[in-house]
Amino acid sequence: MSSRIRSTGNFPEGYVPFRQVREELPDPELYSVSDAVTLEALHLPGPEPAIVFIHGGLGSLWNPFPQLYTFRGEQGLLTYALAGNGGSSIRPEQTIEGHVADLKNLTDRLGVDRSVVHGHSYGTAIAIEYAKEHPCRGVVLHAGGDHDLTPTWENPLLRLFLALRLYRVFPKTAAMRALARWAACHEETSESLVEDFLQSNPMPRRRSAWKTVTEAFWGYDGRPDIDRVEVPALVIHGPADRIVPMEVARGTARRLPHGKFHSLDRSGHVATAERPAEYNRLLRRFIRVLS
Repeated sequence: MSSRIRSTGNFPEGYVPFRQVREELPDPELYSVSDAVTLEALHLPGPEPAIVFIHGGLGSLWNPFPQLYTFRGEQGLLTYALAGNGGSSIRPEQTIEGHVADLKNLTDRLGVDRSVVHGHSYGTAIAIEYAKEHPCRGVVLHAGGDHDLTPTWENPLLRLFLALRLYRVFPKTAAMRALARWAACHEETSESLVEDFLQSNPMPRRRSAWKTVTEAFWGYDGRPDIDRVEVPALVIHGPADRIVPMEVARGTARRLPHGKFHSLDRSGHVATAERPAEYNRLLRRFIRVLS
């Protein structure tokens, strides 16, 4: 299916505009996963192993839309909004352990068993901790790792946003788009792609989404017991990523008992969209090895 997807306009090979993806894929639904938490999720049944996508801080369940479009019907797919994000309810407490429990409850409810857990950015922390505790077929980590996921500029910036409630107005400004482009994208990535990708990830105006980052993810360090992730793991990183350093990803791959590292040239923090054809080939090859 993906081999027939070619570049259009200023988009790279394998990229499908977000509007087309939303027109062709169903709407997400709400699932109660505990007495306190309801998650907004999109579940597309298909062959095993299913791929479960976990977005990063201030992210969206639609962030992996190039993969959702390409792998629909080829693999089972599940993507969801973390508690406090999107249409999901707010967690009573923002902890990684709580988010891992939410994911386990969601997969149990939907009958998604022994999946490939795919974490992006801060979502890599949830993927790693989930794989330490629960059976899965494999782990894919993109633009993240087992520690040092917070860039030095993020801490004061997010504290300022929370203190002044700038998240109510600033996310839609050109300055925020410029910051996102500088931090997340390779210099050759087209403006049209950046604008289109941001349609899948409008910066949240919910205070709870910003608190998720500051309360659950800052200070994460999964290195002490990383050897508990006993399944195959693929770590993919873009050299132009200005959020999580390349060495964090390389080191994570080295520490994982069955980890492999791949650098995807001409990409940054969102290689899933900047180099979708290459990214999807890596993901497909990884899944075939697991079968």
